[in-house]
Amino acid sequence: MMNEIQIVNPGTEITTHNRQINEKLARYFSQIFSRLPANTQRAFSNTMKYYMGYCNINNLVSFSELMTESIESVKQYVSSMCESQLAYKTVTLRVAMISKMFSIADLPNPIKESTFLKDFIKLELRDFDIYNRANQAPALRVEDLERINSTVVPDNLLDVRDLAIINTMFDGLLRANEVARIQIKHIDFKCHKLLIERSKSDQDGHGSYRYISETSLSYISDYINESNDGKENGDLARIDSGILFRPISPKGTSLKPYDESIKRVSKMKTLNYTTIYRAIKRIAQKAGLDIDLTGHSMRVGGAVSMAEANINIQDIKKAGGWSSEVMPARYTEQAQIEMGMHSLAKKKGR
Repeated sequence: MMNEIQIVNPGTEITTHNRQINEKLARYFSQIFSRLPANTQRAFSNTMKYYMGYCNINNLVSFSELMTESIESVKQYVSSMCESQLAYKTVTLRVAMISKMFSIADLPNPIKESTFLKDFIKLELRDFDIYNRANQAPALRVEDLERINSTVVPDNLLDVRDLAIINTMFDGLLRANEVARIQIKHIDFKCHKLLIERSKSDQDGHGSYRYISETSLSYISDYINESNDGKENGDLARIDSGILFRPISPKGTSLKPYDESIKRVSKMKTLNYTTIYRAIKRIAQKAGLDIDLTGHSMRVGGAVSMAEANINIQDIKKAGGWSSEVMPARYTEQAQIEMGMHSLAKKKGR
């Protein structure tokens, strides 16, 4: 039996008490790991930290030369993840990365070699997927957005900014962190295009274009014009370049100072998830919407609304920048069911 693997420096160095395995790990981390995308490195490091931490707490051997020990450790950890609040995709990613670690260490891989464990994981993930779909973020459909736009009359700059955020997120099927990183230069007002430089499914940063409507562009223009009204060039509360959606003063009437001389994206200040979430909730409340919206509701709602308009899954996938059809299919499943039952009810006069 091999002793527990220890993380000396997560993401950089993982060592065991077995010299040969240490050499294999060291070769991988020195020649391969550092060349992987940053998001992959982070996900790998987090997976190892949480898996091995779980095993330590529960007196399990995380990586063993004995197949039976590894099977039990992985089995218990997968069950633990499926009882947590983790996203389905996070759980499947961690299972894949644990399997990768066994292969790197040249240890018997229970995830690939044990029929029992493979079937166990398959059944656990099936039940977990059903649970996740039942707890999916509520969708902000196009009719809900139209209600917001027709009901909410902006009282101040804060309202204008938040309306621009919600409409832009819906058009581009954006995540909260994607809308937060939008810069002025990313918007093509003439061609109705929005560049997303990096997204969750684009770890290499190739970028992708999303559609942006005249309504969203109008709100963005109003937001910029109102922000700059009465302010001279060089005023730190003006918007001329850099991040578009910025923090606003407590009274909601002017932007907080922002340094546009910072050109390095990683150094630019962006709105955090909580600020965007509160903006969405506040505007929904003003519109009288009885929907428990989250930062993901516009992305889900955009996909659902497209499905309800009979737009095919390939076009929905492209519109949201998904790398596969799995997630848009899950989001649009509800719309397909509702459309099917609506057709039946109409035929039968129900």
